[in-house]
Amino acid sequence: MAEPEGVERPEQSDPEGRTDRTDDELFAELVAGFDEPVAEGDRSWPEAEDVADLRPQARPRPVINPLPMVRAVPPVDPRAWTPEEDPDDEHYTPPEPPPLPQTQAATKLALLALVVGLVMIVLGEIGELPGMATFLGVCAVAGAVAALVVRMRNPDPEEEDDDPNHGAVV
Repeated sequence: MAEPEGVERPEQSDPEGRTDRTDDELFAELVAGFDEPVAEGDRSWPEAEDVADLRPQARPRPVINPLPMVRAVPPVDPRAWTPEEDPDDEHYTPPEPPPLPQTQAATKLALLALVVGLVMIVLGEIGELPGMATFLGVCAVAGAVAALVVRMRNPDPEEEDDDPNHGAVV
């Protein structure tokens, strides 16, 4: 193994006095002497690093307080529970809504044309009706949508509110 320039390898101490051993020879020597006991005077470490007693040392045990006792509560069926009525609690009960206004005949006719037009389109595409039925269905749907959109505006302009909030007052 070639050493880089400017780097010198330190001399290795060899008990036999040889300094030109290869790494493989040194490793083989270390492995061969692995299980041999080390003589007391041949230590290569400082005496301060010696471990005198390898037995586990006694450690103080932490104090564990027992958990508080908790009473068990019998199970309760949530469907059987009803909240207590508070007599001081004020409840708002809204008034009954007014009845729905009567639908005008023109609106009913436009909705009927919409439904019939959709049925004609579906049946014309399936092949149950002749080819003109699809065209008539599209015309009926377009006319019904136009009639419903036109009827959306306020029928009586005199009932128009002058209130910009439309009645929302807090």
